[in-house]
Amino acid sequence: IVLITHDLGVVAETADRVLVMYAGRPVEQAPADDLFAAPGHPYTRGLLGAVLRPGSRTADSRARLNEIPGLVPDLRRQPDACSFAPRCAFAQDDCRDGRPLLRTLSGTHRIACHYPAGAAPEAGSAPESEAGSAPDAGPASATQAEEVSR
Repeated sequence: IVLITHDLGVVAETADRVLVMYAGRPVEQAPADDLFAAPGHPYTRGLLGAVLRPGSRTADSRARLNEIPGLVPDLRRQPDACSFAPRCAFAQDDCRDGRPLLRTLSGTHRIACHYPAGAAPEAGSAPESEAGSAPDAGPASATQAEEVSR
């Protein structure tokens, strides 16, 4: 069964594998448990940060959700670049110079990002072609960043 939804709660409860898309392009694909435990793409991390969780209330009892800054791109004029780059705190020049292809982050966790979770890609982690898949280059180096601003 293929389920297309924006409801990450439903995804967490029902999906075995998840494909996250941004601006019509795949940006992250992983087993559901892996994706929710260690999201690699900045967009996926932003999505999960915008989910209301039980017990996440402020002192004045109003729920606070994180938002992803910036605007959604015009889908009629997509550049050959990372569509998320204008909104990404980790974007570098290479993100704007070419569209990152899916590459193996670890095991069956794939990501279309030059800087997953803000880290530089590990040498030897070759991008996949449009038709084929890259060999597993092993786990990539990753760091966790919180409260990052441009």
